[in-house]
Amino acid sequence: MKLFAGLLGLGLVIAMASLVPQADPVNYATLKQGFKNPPTHARPKVYWWWLNGYVDTLRLKEELQAIKKAGLGGVDIFEIGLPPASDLNQVIPAGPAFMSDASVKTIHMAIKEAGKLGLEVGLNLASSWNAGGTWVTPKHAAKTIYFSKTTVRGDASPSTKLAFPTITPDKQGNKRPIAYGPDGKPAYHEEIAVIALPAGQQTQLDTAKVINVSSFFDPKTEQLNWKAPAGEWDVYRYVCSNSGEQLIRPTPQSIGPIIDHFDSSATRMHVMYFIDKLKPLLGDFRKSPLKNLYLASYEAKEFTWTPTLPATFRKLHGYDLYKFLPTVFNKNLYQPELAKRFHFDFDKTFSELMINNHYRKSKEICNQHGLQIISESGGPGHLHHIPVESLKALGAIDVPRGEFWYNRTFFMENDKDSLVDMIYLVKEIAAASHIYKRGIVEEESFTSYWDWQEGPGDLKSLADRSFCEGMNRLVIHGFTHNPSGMGHPGIAYFAGTHYNDRNGWWPKSKPFNDYLGRISFILQKTNFVADVLHYYGDNVPNLVPPKNTRFTVGPGYDYEIVNTEVLLRDLTVENGKWVLPGVGTYSVLNIGTEGRIPAEVRSKLDQLAKKGGRLVEPSAKPIDALKAMNVAPDFSYPDQKADQRHTPIDYIHYQYDGLDFYLVRNTTNQWISKPCTFRQSGKKPEIWNPVTGNVVSIATSSVTSGRTSLPVTLPPNGAYFVVFGKETGAALQNIGSDGLANPEQSKTVMTLDGSWQLNFPKGWGAPETATLPKLISWTQSEQAGIKYFSGIATYQKTFNYKPEAAKTGRVYLDLGWVSKVGEVWLNGKSLGVLWTPPYRVDITDVVKSGANVLKVDVANTWSNRLTGDAITGEKFTKTNITKANKNLVPWGKLPLIESGLLGPVTIQAVNVNR
Repeated sequence: MKLFAGLLGLGLVIAMASLVPQADPVNYATLKQGFKNPPTHARPKVYWWWLNGYVDTLRLKEELQAIKKAGLGGVDIFEIGLPPASDLNQVIPAGPAFMSDASVKTIHMAIKEAGKLGLEVGLNLASSWNAGGTWVTPKHAAKTIYFSKTTVRGDASPSTKLAFPTITPDKQGNKRPIAYGPDGKPAYHEEIAVIALPAGQQTQLDTAKVINVSSFFDPKTEQLNWKAPAGEWDVYRYVCSNSGEQLIRPTPQSIGPIIDHFDSSATRMHVMYFIDKLKPLLGDFRKSPLKNLYLASYEAKEFTWTPTLPATFRKLHGYDLYKFLPTVFNKNLYQPELAKRFHFDFDKTFSELMINNHYRKSKEICNQHGLQIISESGGPGHLHHIPVESLKALGAIDVPRGEFWYNRTFFMENDKDSLVDMIYLVKEIAAASHIYKRGIVEEESFTSYWDWQEGPGDLKSLADRSFCEGMNRLVIHGFTHNPSGMGHPGIAYFAGTHYNDRNGWWPKSKPFNDYLGRISFILQKTNFVADVLHYYGDNVPNLVPPKNTRFTVGPGYDYEIVNTEVLLRDLTVENGKWVLPGVGTYSVLNIGTEGRIPAEVRSKLDQLAKKGGRLVEPSAKPIDALKAMNVAPDFSYPDQKADQRHTPIDYIHYQYDGLDFYLVRNTTNQWISKPCTFRQSGKKPEIWNPVTGNVVSIATSSVTSGRTSLPVTLPPNGAYFVVFGKETGAALQNIGSDGLANPEQSKTVMTLDGSWQLNFPKGWGAPETATLPKLISWTQSEQAGIKYFSGIATYQKTFNYKPEAAKTGRVYLDLGWVSKVGEVWLNGKSLGVLWTPPYRVDITDVVKSGANVLKVDVANTWSNRLTGDAITGEKFTKTNITKANKNLVPWGKLPLIESGLLGPVTIQAVNVNR
């Protein structure tokens, strides 16, 4: 047995090692190379929605090719159904049941085709969410408690029949879809306990008045043989049975129960069901494009129970829970402090069960078979019942994933912070990934209810904010599979940014995907820097709000968050600094007020404080301690505020082996220039521009008191890295050389006013050719075909250019404003796609003296054509979405979105220092 166990352990180590990609050397050269052309693991992935399980294998192949061509890195196959309002006309047929033989055959084909293109593949472990499916038997399905109540008297017969509990309706008042046996009772049920307490007891109960009479009860005869003390007693018979909770939004053929997420045997059954189905087709998963299985966010609604809970509770807390069962259903029944203590321990038990039996067990099983597990462990945020300590749950899997929303105004509360807390689950995921050394911080990205109303420029600021909270890989929500014949813009899942090859600006989306990949690459390969380690206490749930909202250190300082498990296991003090080995070094440790401080945590912190660690108690402020230690802000500028919602420039700092990367972003929609100071000295500053991939050195900087000051100029919602290192890139230049100069620093040498020729594609309601006397939004045209046009139109103009005598600068074509995406050709040469301000390209080497031919493609969104069809009755579009904005706004009432080349279009001269 010892030999077998040793071999098994060795095999597991080898299996887990095979999951870790071979690390490329990380240095200035490799970082610069990966920044220019991000590798697959840094590029965004997409949720690949297979609506109703209805797929077209030819279109699957076409979509994968489109995904590769657009610069994306992979797909998570995600079969899902739709709410009725999202397919009123039932245009989407039902496909085969999820994970049936036909379904698995298609999944295999998609994985194989993705592999040919070098794309990564993940697979969601359900038809929709939570974990579950048609294969889940009552034994492994989600469970809850039911109870019956019988009143007995002390002077009555000791033998009393206790009725089997009534199966109550679910939270919506519906009959629960659970299986029943021939005796009329649920096919699965287990006795929990029989508890007696004084009848009519309402408040201030303690356990001395509660009697566990389970040993006097025979479940076969349902007789309680117990001589009750004097008086009347309420006797509760508690039974565990299925809750009947179903998958949230399964496809029509895949309706089924969710599993018991607290039971390791249910988790094993569920995960192995997928592995056993896929392995005969895919073979060794380590050699397959299928890299991970995905557990979506936990959003179960019903009260849960699992048979091992009582034993686990006693093991964790040293006392039985049985006498406290009445307070599970009535928290006011017991003495307040007693009830509070029990419920804390009760929640803690559920947390440990779910982390160990669901998330950690899933990881163990997947790793044994050469796969990783990814999950929004226990999430998302306080929108749903969260039964776990979040950081620990996220750290229990291979890759933690969060999510952020776009303008989710449907769940606002009176609390001014509630909206931001609900929709930006990034800082929490980043902290978990850091302290558990997972390396990747994935985010379900751009989730919204704003159908076909966004362009890449609208999404950029959302991504940039998430990057500045720690995200380093996007999973865009989402790419809806469109079988042939579905038209344009095609079918779509009702939530999410519709990010697929049916989108009007999709052919010009690669530069945006490159941008996301460039930032992700740098943040994946470097290490987060913070001055403060914030301990957020012990609680279930214990949610981390977005950066600098409910907790902040102060302007120019960042913080890491640590939980009880990692603090007790890893935290130490070295040379007066708090250290999480392999994670980070911190000047102070701040004790938060979010949860309890266990005695063992207090003891360790006190011991480490005696070794020189600066400890900040809840009554003090970490910024005061930092100032007392002469720790200057890491990044600062005049009138800076900590909260990114109220300050013009946000930042995050990463480093690796002497290289420091500050990602700075403009939080406003205006150009901004600020004198900024970085806590760096003896290093050469550079600008790494993720829009272009260019790297240029900065000539204008100064060093004072060990800090480097330099001017930072950012376009509207712009972002780039300020990098400090020993090496340098291009010859010394100012940032105008990469098109980032403020218009005030540029000289307009020519304005391309007057008329433009505009060409439209055939078959979409617009004239083939139109002449615009001046640049206006298409929505201002008197022609309905132009006013409601959606797609790509081409502007063309010939202009005469006379070069300036000075040859010391660069010449730029500035388009002014574009909605939503533009691509420029000058004299037949493509100069690239412009999707974010500044809509500017360098034409120095292309523009010529005399006549020049300028062509600009402009793509907008589908929203205007959908609105136009609703108003005019025309049928240029086809989709299942009959109302926009969460099925609330008819297309005909949706405001038109400004579209086209809006200008002013100018020729700009920018001087460059060399």
